[in-house]
Amino acid sequence: MPIPPIRHWQAHLRASRPLRVLLLIGGLSVAVLLAATVQYIDSMRDREMEGAERELSTLNLSLAEQTASATQSVDLVLTTIIEQLKSDGIDTPEEYVRRMGGRDTYQMLRARITGLPQLDAVTMIAADGHLINFSRYYPIPPVNVSDRDYFAYLRDHDTTAPFISEPVQNRGNGSWTVYLARRISGRDGSFVGLVLGAIELSYFQRIYKALQPDGDGSISLWRRDGILLARHPVLPDIGRPLGQRQFLKVLERAKSGVYFSSGGLNDGARLVATRALADYPLVVNVTRRLDAVLDKWRIQAWTIGAASAVGIAALLLSLWALARQFSAYEAATRAMDAARRAVEGREQAEQALRQSQKMEAIGQLTGGVAHDFNNLLQAIGINLHVIDSRTEDERIAGPARLALQAVERGATLTQHLLAFSRRQQLRPVPVDVATLVERSSRLLGRTLGQSVRVETEVAPGLWPAMIDPTQLEMAVLNLALNARDAMPGGGTLWILAGNRTVASPEAGEPAAGDPAIAGRLPGAGPLPVQVEGLAGGDYVVLRVRDTGTGMAAEVAARAFEPFFTTKEVGRGTGLGLSMVHGLATQSGGGVELDSRPGLGTTVTLYLPRAEQAADVAAVPPAPPPARTKVTDTAAIGAGCAILLVDDEELVRSATAGYLAQAGFAVREAADAAAALSLLDHGFRPDVIVTDHMMPGMTGLEMARTLRARQDETPILMVTGYAEDLTSTAAVREVSLTVLSKPIEPSRLVRSIRDMASVEG
Repeated sequence: MPIPPIRHWQAHLRASRPLRVLLLIGGLSVAVLLAATVQYIDSMRDREMEGAERELSTLNLSLAEQTASATQSVDLVLTTIIEQLKSDGIDTPEEYVRRMGGRDTYQMLRARITGLPQLDAVTMIAADGHLINFSRYYPIPPVNVSDRDYFAYLRDHDTTAPFISEPVQNRGNGSWTVYLARRISGRDGSFVGLVLGAIELSYFQRIYKALQPDGDGSISLWRRDGILLARHPVLPDIGRPLGQRQFLKVLERAKSGVYFSSGGLNDGARLVATRALADYPLVVNVTRRLDAVLDKWRIQAWTIGAASAVGIAALLLSLWALARQFSAYEAATRAMDAARRAVEGREQAEQALRQSQKMEAIGQLTGGVAHDFNNLLQAIGINLHVIDSRTEDERIAGPARLALQAVERGATLTQHLLAFSRRQQLRPVPVDVATLVERSSRLLGRTLGQSVRVETEVAPGLWPAMIDPTQLEMAVLNLALNARDAMPGGGTLWILAGNRTVASPEAGEPAAGDPAIAGRLPGAGPLPVQVEGLAGGDYVVLRVRDTGTGMAAEVAARAFEPFFTTKEVGRGTGLGLSMVHGLATQSGGGVELDSRPGLGTTVTLYLPRAEQAADVAAVPPAPPPARTKVTDTAAIGAGCAILLVDDEELVRSATAGYLAQAGFAVREAADAAAALSLLDHGFRPDVIVTDHMMPGMTGLEMARTLRARQDETPILMVTGYAEDLTSTAAVREVSLTVLSKPIEPSRLVRSIRDMASVEG
């Protein structure tokens, strides 16, 4: 099975928390096993070293005792001779020479050394250094030893302690000898002479050879000043002070000890046990090579290390297999999640498409209704104006004016329909939303009553929004009134504003912005990373939330539909939320609704950010123009020819009659083709007044045709069509002026007069 590349595992580690935990546990297990192995091997080494130290110390103690015993035996011979001299009354150098030079003394010395293999000879030496007697042969040769170290030291020091000389090599057989000497003093402390015993160092070498620790050990005898006296294995350094005298530092603190020697005597690092003899200036050292001491441990360490390595390898293989299983399981889980999300996404997309198609169908329907309704309102309104302007009888004029008010309300209703269908005429400008929120809160405080508390919060550094300020104020008012109706017992209304950067659906990036507008409200969750149907970019978020009764999910799903309402008959048209929806979407933003029974309702508007700074001054709604009697306008249109084009006969006839009474010379055409025919036959109007949606050629297409003929006659389009044509490039291209039906007749007259440059 191929091993996945490292990048594959790195990606899995970043994406999978369980896999990271598994590898962490596995890594810790490996580390613990490795640490335990190292600690155990180290403890084994310590135990091995402790055992070797105990063995060397025990052997060293035994050897020191044997060495001391052998030396003490020689010393006993010397002290016995000195005691005999004292008992014989020998107190001067002369008596010592005279009385101890005979054969009987020689025989006595021979007897004294019998049974002591380490003692080679005993010598009596006069105060001037010449030999008095000698156990080896008689008579003695004329030899003087006054230049020897032992003679010079004992002559100059009145001491009862023995002196051990430097080793001396026999020139005949090459063996080494060391002399143990004692001073003979008179009763007055004067130097009488000395007696010494010659100790064969080969005796100690034989003992050390028999007791040598293993094959790598060594035993050595030293004088306290660091001169090597004896050693096994034998070295050619007997009698010389050596550089490796670390034991002297150890013996400064204690009579014995164990230490490590970094190397010396040509055989590398050693473990050394040293012990000083109590009564003699001698030191016995026992050593072992450090690598030999640790041979057994090293084999065990390699065995344990290999077993641990096998265990770690098995653990790593198990972890690898488990990680692969985890990875496969998570891959399957991710695939299942992706499939589930794909299904959910497809279902949501299908639901959104169905909802969009439904809303679009309703929008098309409402737009068409608004178009026909505007034409009816235009015909009714003109005729009512005519009635109102021609009579002075209040019994007739009063009902006419009431009917005109109904026409105005009908016009408002069509505006709401157009708002939902996103075809109303908007005038977006950079708006300071913070100022609008402040102004709205003051207005709502008076409008909603004392039972509803209005709270506002605006994030610092709020961006300007590109929106129609009048329509936005109307939207806030609609939302506030809906909130009031949802809180019959009173409550709190929050209006909050903040900045928000929304990620595009393709980017999948997290949203950035000010979370204050959501995070501080009870029950309000954070804003979504992405908003359905909303393009990525910067938005000013305006959120209105109440503490009312809320809505069930099935009710909230229909809340933006026109004419849908849960209020009782007469309490609303069902167009408030649909108008808010149309305003937000037509402005390039979006709207979200979150409502739950008992938890209130939250409506969030996403308003596109304006690139320019906002004009702080509010944009006041245009004041309604004053009505003008037809008799007041009789002279306005004098001398001005009008070509009136409209496919609705009621609208065309009513408009033509009103314009004729205003003094205009009106020619009518039922469609664009008829209008073009009149123009082709020589009719030259001062202004062309046309509808937009007509059979065959539209008003805009007729205007393009005229401009293509180089006909620059002013064209006024009066339309009930739902689309906002005022800002389209086609309208600007043909230099049209657009007015929306229903329009007050006096305003129509003034617009025609202004376009024809006729003095009123």
